[in-house]
Amino acid sequence: MHPVLIDFGFWRLSAYGTLVALGYLAAILWLKPRLTALPGMDEDKFWFLIYALFFGAVLGGKLLYILVSLDETRWSDLHVLRDFRYGFVFFGGFLGSSAVGVWAARRLKISYLAAADYFGAALPLGHAIGRLGCLAAGCCYGKPTSLPWAVRLGGSPLSVTPERLWGVALHPTQLYEAAANAAIAAAVVLAVLPRVRRGRLPPGSAFWTYIILYSAARFVIEFFRGDDRGWSYGGLWVSQWLSLACALAAGAAAAGRGGEAR
Repeated sequence: MHPVLIDFGFWRLSAYGTLVALGYLAAILWLKPRLTALPGMDEDKFWFLIYALFFGAVLGGKLLYILVSLDETRWSDLHVLRDFRYGFVFFGGFLGSSAVGVWAARRLKISYLAAADYFGAALPLGHAIGRLGCLAAGCCYGKPTSLPWAVRLGGSPLSVTPERLWGVALHPTQLYEAAANAAIAAAVVLAVLPRVRRGRLPPGSAFWTYIILYSAARFVIEFFRGDDRGWSYGGLWVSQWLSLACALAAGAAAAGRGGEAR
């Protein structure tokens, strides 16, 4: 693992931040030629939407992190607000950007679901790259395992992995999620989006498919993670409860619009 790519002493380039940024860039590069072809969308509206969604993701991810970590975080401990390297919950970012997306779509007078279908492919693409940053930093690590594909983290004072687990064989949960996201992106792009464009599936189908598939993958992967993820209830972590809620909501939305397919 390499938490830092470049270290000049007075300035460091972190692997986590770099890979997350590359994930955003890959998603934007994939989206731009497709979204600007949507009715009512132009260059200015595209960038307004991107910035709005980024703000919603950062705000939602940070707020949910604070809420699920109240046992270890106090409001006076402001590092959780000023440190943007870590301290985010994905589902908080997803819900935050989704809410801001509804507002932005109305302001821009564009179809929310038509645009969301493309984000259903771009988001897992960027997320797959970003999870490699988690591996490099040592965060979101797995439980100890004897499986042959286990990874051994630690060895750097900048590693997020606790020292007690340095050199211990762990589930590569970061790679599990990166692989799951890459597979979901491929499924949405190759199997769902073409049918939406041809009118064989109603608008929103690609977005709902992404939510259902990611929620299912995340629910399972959580069982293999060994890091602290905030509170749990009934034997499930908060991310698993959110996975269930998002999958049910997406399934209900998809079923409600199923009659629009031609």
